[in-house]
Amino acid sequence: MPRVLAIFAREPRPGAVKTRLCPPLEPEQAAALYSAMLHDVIDQAARRRDAALALWFDPPQARDFFTARVAPRFELRAQQGPDLGARMADAFRVHAAQGFDRMLLRGSDSPTLPRERVDAAFEALDRHDAVVCPDLDGGYNLIGLRAPADRLFAIEMSTETVLEQTRDRAARAGLDLHELPPHHDVDDGGDLERLRQQPDEVEAPRTYEWLRRHDQGRTPDHRNALVGR
Repeated sequence: MPRVLAIFAREPRPGAVKTRLCPPLEPEQAAALYSAMLHDVIDQAARRRDAALALWFDPPQARDFFTARVAPRFELRAQQGPDLGARMADAFRVHAAQGFDRMLLRGSDSPTLPRERVDAAFEALDRHDAVVCPDLDGGYNLIGLRAPADRLFAIEMSTETVLEQTRDRAARAGLDLHELPPHHDVDDGGDLERLRQQPDEVEAPRTYEWLRRHDQGRTPDHRNALVGR
């Protein structure tokens, strides 16, 4: 199977994930929301039958946590590298060495990303060297390559200029970069408001369950929500 869909994920520990959501959330609430989003993203990927699946986790000692919570179809690998860009570049090198030539990497904090956007990304790789789905904050929530391209990731990640720098580096490398319509991940209070404006989003049931319960004044805890398949 030439296609692989890979997810970058972190163990949902308070104070270690979604820190830009604090405030308005407490660290425990931010971790619980991230766990719900991660669960939705994993479920979305697990329903695909047209690609191999991989989950790259961080920190390395979280292997047992994820082993107990993802379907056997997922290849589990620890992220390797000193920073996010290096770890992403490494993931593409590994999957290319496995024989894949249609490789997508998505984050775990964009649970409302439509399946059609992932479909379109795979289709774009039939005609282009690379593809991204821009994020509204200046980055991207999905990137795809036909072959490793380390220089695309040799930038400071998680900034407002990630997409701009990626465009520039792709052009310098002679890569044909295709951009999909933008979407959004969940990083700050404004993103929570976007979620509230999409209450009928059926692809992210756990995320919306968490949000409804939170808005009703309860304190949902999804740290243990990732159940085994």
